[in-house]
Amino acid sequence: MSVADMQAQQTIVIPGEICRDFERSSRLEWLETNHTGAFAMGTVAGVNTRRYHTLLMASLRPPGARYSLLPRLEERLRIENATFELATVQYPGVVQPHGFDLLEEFRLDPFPIWRYRAGNAQLEKTVCLLDQQQSVLIHYRCSHACDLDIRPLFAFRSDHSLTHRNPAARITAAVSKGALTIQPYDTLPALTLFHCGEFSSDGLWYFQHEYLRELDRGLDFREDLFSPGTVHLRLSPRESVWLLATLEPQRFHLLQASHIESILQAEAKRRRFERSEIFETRLCRALDQFRVRRFDSRHSLIAGYPWFADWSRDTLISLPAFTALGFPTKEIKSILQTLLDQRRCGLLPNRFSDQSAAPEYNSADASLWFFVAADHLLDSTHDRAFLQGVVFPAAEEILAWHFRGTSHSIRVDPADHLLSAGNADTQLTWMDARVSGRPVTPRHGKPVEINALWYNALKIAAKWAAALGQENKQRAYAAEAQTTLASFRQKFWNPAAGCLYDVLGPEKPDARIRPNQLFALALPFPLLEREQARSVVSIVQEKLLTPVGLRTLDPQDPHYCPRYQGPLPQLDAAYHQGTVWPWLIGPFIAAYLYAYGDSDQSIRFCRDIVARFEEQLTACCLGSLSEVYDAEPPHRPGGCPAQLWSVAQIALAWKRLAPIH
Repeated sequence: MSVADMQAQQTIVIPGEICRDFERSSRLEWLETNHTGAFAMGTVAGVNTRRYHTLLMASLRPPGARYSLLPRLEERLRIENATFELATVQYPGVVQPHGFDLLEEFRLDPFPIWRYRAGNAQLEKTVCLLDQQQSVLIHYRCSHACDLDIRPLFAFRSDHSLTHRNPAARITAAVSKGALTIQPYDTLPALTLFHCGEFSSDGLWYFQHEYLRELDRGLDFREDLFSPGTVHLRLSPRESVWLLATLEPQRFHLLQASHIESILQAEAKRRRFERSEIFETRLCRALDQFRVRRFDSRHSLIAGYPWFADWSRDTLISLPAFTALGFPTKEIKSILQTLLDQRRCGLLPNRFSDQSAAPEYNSADASLWFFVAADHLLDSTHDRAFLQGVVFPAAEEILAWHFRGTSHSIRVDPADHLLSAGNADTQLTWMDARVSGRPVTPRHGKPVEINALWYNALKIAAKWAAALGQENKQRAYAAEAQTTLASFRQKFWNPAAGCLYDVLGPEKPDARIRPNQLFALALPFPLLEREQARSVVSIVQEKLLTPVGLRTLDPQDPHYCPRYQGPLPQLDAAYHQGTVWPWLIGPFIAAYLYAYGDSDQSIRFCRDIVARFEEQLTACCLGSLSEVYDAEPPHRPGGCPAQLWSVAQIALAWKRLAPIH
């Protein structure tokens, strides 16, 4: 395949008629990441609608300590005695200026590129976040001679906050030839803006930028930004000009046009993925955006952009996709090692530690997902040294703590050998939303997927012991697994509904229809015979399957929420009470193939389900998949615009089906 063909596979094009439709283009988002946790993000229209939209969200302690430094630019093009405003900004009651009206096209190719029509001229703008750096390049090229005035507007605040005019901020810049440096607060590093023009100082505040997606979430949504002045650039026809904002100015002394072109070429080459199908190519590119190298040089995965950091559960559920799609084995091993090094009393942290918070060990399933992720890797690599030196010793310790009992009352019940966890005040499964400090979906007791994972952990441990020639341990784990299986089949089967209970509670089983029962079929070692498996899949398909994922609750349930909308308490209340999650398609496909086999009919059915997600790659955050969707049509996307396990589980399902097909 030629370089041009590979590039075409990754290109996503939004035509001018959509770009100029403000209602649509202001809801289409783009995302740039660079393997440090830093990112750039915005909309096709050019208007910032979230506090997270910025040209440089730097990570000061990768992948955490994120700060929005350069939220936007105010660009004015002067050509043939006419002036054209390229920016688009939402202020109270008005959108001004209307730069989106000039757009002829937006494309990811592979970076965000806008093409504007200004009279007879065309101007192209490119935004590129540089790999492994806290740097962003903004590049311009025009078809005609013109003047371009660019006013950078700065924030210098943490990712979840907003800034307002304050006397503590130093809004003037230190100016030198081809560069200006600004450091409004002593507690944050200085940012240098390199350019190829002339700079004039004035020092202004721009007030009350409105971020309407934050308003939708019931959060503060107005921000003031400051600017030290304007960069004046002169463009000859087809000539390039640029701005480069960085926290690492030592890298970029004596910048020239040839350097800029080399940077863009290197970035384009880095982002190429050679795959035979467009869908798979785009899924690889989407997965790549979540990879990060931490401040300690270890590797991790970001759970979602723009507001999540790296979370253990999400990472482990997603890792098999990285193995299946050929990402570096060394990196995947580093991720597993990083998690294992932070284990405590048999538990992995729910999220990675950061400078601002201690690790939280409030997950009953992260330690169990480790077995599945590691087994998938070992099946691919047959790395006996990694199994013997790292994986199996950790696995034995995790199992031992679960037998004796660990934090949050996570322990094996000696009466039935099933795993119990939590109390009425804890949320230890992936359905972990809380409102006013109380769990929305209390699932303490014996959740179905936790026990499916526990059985699989025992079976996988027995498999690993056998591979290492430790026969006594192999027999012990296998015997415990068989006892667990017998209890599971006896206690979790709900004959009245023809499916599995969601939780065996302290008082009675929870018979609500949720997708968690699929894991009893979707994991490497299923827990039901095929007749019962087909009954489970049939009910889940009837009640929960949608074109964009699985509902989290039966629509007939009185607590069912058809829409995921409103302020944060309302969003949290709906989070697992009907709201659709795309990542659950992966377990559904695995369960379906187990229940019905891999006949041509089954494969076609499953491939049709997965293939629908190709169009979702252009539905919200271009080139990625959303965290959730409304439970009812038209299934509006919501939550985090780019979610790791949404992409990973769709990719894994696609690879699962491809060899069979």
